[in-house]
Amino acid sequence: MIGLDAGTVTLIAVAVLAILILVRAPLFLALGFAGILGLFLIRGTTGLQMLPLSLTTQLANFTLVAVPLYILIGETLSVTGLGRDLFRTCYKWLSRVPGSLGVASVGSCATFGAMSGVSLSGVAVVGRMAVPAMTEHGYKPSFATGAVVAPGALAMLIPPSLMFILYSAVTGVSVAALFAGGIVPGVLLALLMAGYVVITATIRPSNAPRTAERFSWPEKFRSLSKVVPALLLIACILGAIYTGFATPTEAAAVGALGAFLIAGLIYRALTWANLWQILSSTVKVSCAVLAIVAAAFVFTNVLVLARVPATVAEFVAGLDLPPYVIMAAIMVVLIILGCLVDAASLLLVVTPVLVPVVTPLGFDPLWFGVLLVMNLELAVITPPVGLNLYAMKSVVPDIPLGQIMRGVVPYIILELTLLMVMVAVPGIATWLPSQLVG
Repeated sequence: MIGLDAGTVTLIAVAVLAILILVRAPLFLALGFAGILGLFLIRGTTGLQMLPLSLTTQLANFTLVAVPLYILIGETLSVTGLGRDLFRTCYKWLSRVPGSLGVASVGSCATFGAMSGVSLSGVAVVGRMAVPAMTEHGYKPSFATGAVVAPGALAMLIPPSLMFILYSAVTGVSVAALFAGGIVPGVLLALLMAGYVVITATIRPSNAPRTAERFSWPEKFRSLSKVVPALLLIACILGAIYTGFATPTEAAAVGALGAFLIAGLIYRALTWANLWQILSSTVKVSCAVLAIVAAAFVFTNVLVLARVPATVAEFVAGLDLPPYVIMAAIMVVLIILGCLVDAASLLLVVTPVLVPVVTPLGFDPLWFGVLLVMNLELAVITPPVGLNLYAMKSVVPDIPLGQIMRGVVPYIILELTLLMVMVAVPGIATWLPSQLVG
């Protein structure tokens, strides 16, 4: 025991974390170092001796087994031509709609995200095909990139979602219920994004000129041949969960097997080189995610030992403010933090603090989890840390980053609007889980 009070230790740990983030230290290192320092200041060497057992217990959580499995699904599908086929299929069916290429991009990003659960995969896989196709047809670069960057983030909301798995691991809320809670908001957001593209293309045709291509019904139905198996994969994963046949983790294992079958039998893409790429990428991404989970657990242990969640909950309870005003303030703080810290780290750090605050106010932790993930969606498309922006820049290096950022502004407004509606109408997130999970 060093002798410092809990408040001082908390300030030191948060300050160290902020400094390390500002100097661009790896996030797992920043969280881990700040957490270890805090543990030492609170408990001395005893706290450090308890750390290995605590970490082992946390990472042994069965729910986290789903993380590398869903990443494996996304990496497997990424080496196929599925992103290209999804985009072409959507375009063929929507070619008569204003802004058809943009709407096809929204649809293919949402669908690919539902298969992989990783937003960066959707941006990279679909963006590589969609943005050049749109710019070749005269779309403004900012409009074209916006139609990929923002819909790519839907992977965080539409199940299976890695963010919901991490939220479940921290709070104990059912993964199946969280998956169900993300479906209606995810579909609504996809429809809003598609509607924005159509309306903008109608009002300002210079942003998205109409294409002259038209396709016959036989061509449209033939285009479904390679994407239907992938759509069935989603149905099998979610069906196995909601019929009670499998847990979300077991369904992920079945989904990974299905992804291998699609890649090998339909796309003939399981070469030795691709197999190595799939497995090596899965290991790298999984290790990165789980390292952040472990480091965030260390940091949140400091917050718990310093009674930060309890102190914040007591402070909020003492405020003479309506619960929805407090929730609005929390959303503003989350949006600001989302502009500075990456999504997974933010979720893992703020969840143990905020859930004890919102629950006594009468808010459903499941509903709050969906709202939190929607805030994280904003985080990945909002400068300066929005990872999807930089993923798109790597796909289309000839388009300036400033144009990519301008392209996402209307989608940020759409997401903020739906976020406010969901605060006012919680049933948007809670109705389906009550029907499917109970």
